[in-house]
Amino acid sequence: MEDEIVAPGVDLLESMRSVGYSLSAALADLIDNSITANAHSIEIDLEPILAEHIAILDDGHGMTPAVAREALRLAGSVGERTRSDLGRFGLGLKTASLSQGRCLTVITRRDGQTTGLQWDIDHIAATQTWSLQRLTGAELRATPWYDRLELRESGTLVVLRKLDLLLGDAKDPGGLIRQRGLELSADLSLIFHRFLARRRDRIAISVNGVEVKPLDPFVTSNSRTQESPIQYIPVDGEQVAVTAFTLPHPSGLTPAERRRHDLGEGMRDGQGFYVYRNERLISHGHWYGLARMTEISKQTRIRVDIPNSLDHLWQLDIKKSRAEPPASFKVELRRLMDGVLERGRRVHTFRGRRSGPAEVTHLWQKVLDRDGIRYDVNFKNPFVIAALSTLDTYQAEKVNRLLNVLADGFPSYDLYAEMAKNTSPATTRSADEAVTESLRQIRESGLLGDDVASVGAALAHTEPFDTIPDLLEVVEQIWKEPRVEAQRPTDRTKAAPQTATRRRQP
Repeated sequence: MEDEIVAPGVDLLESMRSVGYSLSAALADLIDNSITANAHSIEIDLEPILAEHIAILDDGHGMTPAVAREALRLAGSVGERTRSDLGRFGLGLKTASLSQGRCLTVITRRDGQTTGLQWDIDHIAATQTWSLQRLTGAELRATPWYDRLELRESGTLVVLRKLDLLLGDAKDPGGLIRQRGLELSADLSLIFHRFLARRRDRIAISVNGVEVKPLDPFVTSNSRTQESPIQYIPVDGEQVAVTAFTLPHPSGLTPAERRRHDLGEGMRDGQGFYVYRNERLISHGHWYGLARMTEISKQTRIRVDIPNSLDHLWQLDIKKSRAEPPASFKVELRRLMDGVLERGRRVHTFRGRRSGPAEVTHLWQKVLDRDGIRYDVNFKNPFVIAALSTLDTYQAEKVNRLLNVLADGFPSYDLYAEMAKNTSPATTRSADEAVTESLRQIRESGLLGDDVASVGAALAHTEPFDTIPDLLEVVEQIWKEPRVEAQRPTDRTKAAPQTATRRRQP
């Protein structure tokens, strides 16, 4: 058997452009190279008027001419990979760049020496050769942002031009690329949030002169975020760190946090696993088939940290935007899921009530029937009883019917839609005013007696009073007020019933 060398045709570069990079994924791949080069400042310029170029400039250690040439070679290797290396296949610089434009220019400085190389697909197609162009001094100086690189001891400048795939047939290229810039900043703030938030060795990224701020998906700065202890799962001789986070209920988020899309309308899509490779976010927003994307689980996010030595097991793609865990790891994750999801469920069903041996007497009671669930007014709640006790039987029956009609008309689907958007409930009156009026009504009814301690103990397990931190003090103050003679039911009726039965249509 004889070997025959079959070199790839120059049309391969055109084919490589269809890998499926978004602008954010492409530039994130280039930023990976800058971080691997120990850069601390990474500036991105999307030319906003005619959209003629995208420039990425860093202050990393740069490359020698030989290393730069190897970096531009398809599947080239620029040295032995370290455990902190963010690279993968040796294709990112080329495929990411050419996925946006037809011309890739790389200019790099190291040890006072400047090297400029360029892949131009139109030039390659015209010559029908794999022709890597070396830039002259004049061509270097004509390259956008070269003057900034020239002032540095070391660094690398990547310039993308002929942005055909990025711009398409846009009638306003400048407007399109400005919008892409806003989207890019938002994406990079999440992908590199751990680098951007470091106290030491912090990485600074800017887009068109505006600094990219870190977007922590786990909201760890909020004291109501629940963080589980780190668990280490062995995979092929390495340790994968897994940390679960339960985000606060919308009522526990700050106004600034509620304005975030991923904590508002986008929270449902933000649940699931967040897979990081050397602290760089690879993929997020899915459960790998281990759970469903539901409203109840939307508060749950799980951080998974994998080393680059496990790339072969995690099926990391060229774009570094997807990673599929190995089957053995899924088995271990499934074991952790129940407890993690239960904490997320409790965010929706537990409202921070006082702990104690007695159950809370709610204002609403959930009823299961053959048609599903419904919520009825709880006529055993002392607040409801106190309100009805001042009415005669005829009046109480009218109020009972009104409460049942209101319960039947409860806008469940609208509430579901609003909660899906993490809309915070608003009150029409101050909480203090509402509590004061309710307590006075209970006091005048005589339902709980005059002993302040007993009244406080009873109301501590009664909605809506169970969430008041200084309840006993408020009760004592109200119970000391002069009594107002309440109008009792007239003689023509019996006293209002203490409980009521809901009437439902057959």
